[in-house]
Amino acid sequence: MCELCEKAKANPGYNGLISGMLEEDKARLAFSKAMAEELSLIKRSVYSSMNWPVKLRYPMFEARTAYAVPNNYFQNITLDDERMGNSFSHGAMRSIFFAGERLVVLSKATNFKDAQEYFTSFLLLHLEKNEYALKMGAGEIHINAQVEKPMTNLVTGRTEKKKIAFNFTHMPVEGRIVSKEQASSSARFKGVYEKYGSVQKKSASMDIEGYAITVPHFSPHPYMLQLRKEFGFETNKEFQLHVADYFKAHL
Repeated sequence: MCELCEKAKANPGYNGLISGMLEEDKARLAFSKAMAEELSLIKRSVYSSMNWPVKLRYPMFEARTAYAVPNNYFQNITLDDERMGNSFSHGAMRSIFFAGERLVVLSKATNFKDAQEYFTSFLLLHLEKNEYALKMGAGEIHINAQVEKPMTNLVTGRTEKKKIAFNFTHMPVEGRIVSKEQASSSARFKGVYEKYGSVQKKSASMDIEGYAITVPHFSPHPYMLQLRKEFGFETNKEFQLHVADYFKAHL
């Protein structure tokens, strides 16, 4: 077990946050089953390859796009060739982490009605070593998979074979971390991402860390950043600069 995994497992604050999140997910799933009668799409987008509910005590890293603007926040993953939602919202995540030699992907997208949240998509996927590829070099990390696995439909309870594919990338972030003000005033930020809304709306997604990253990257989950000093880092930026160490430790 790597040092970061040991700290996550032993940290009551972090485990409390994750446990609270999973309790919220139980409530979201219950409402999702009710909402599936109105939105049939939900019946085709809520799956797990692991026994649910599950107990998780692992460090989690989110696969985010360059700049991670609200309407294009997470790197892509497909379920039966359909791209799952990658927008930022309360309760949303697209995290990867290691559970022993298994790679786990936890992806969620949410919406709400009548002050209750439901899943527009949910994927809890475990992959054995022979089901994914991980490559590192020159500061880059590439994790990709294209698999077909039996998954439990958490709405209907049925087991179905589903195809999942993703190609997550972490580029070197040294020198690629900029302040909100720098990002909001840059020509690239204003031009390339104009289709995603106003600059003011886009910069709002940077409030979590206080900065933007101009390349695709893996970011410590916000729960980890809240407890960064207990994980051994003085600042969010320092934690971000050492993300690659976690993946090196699991090679």
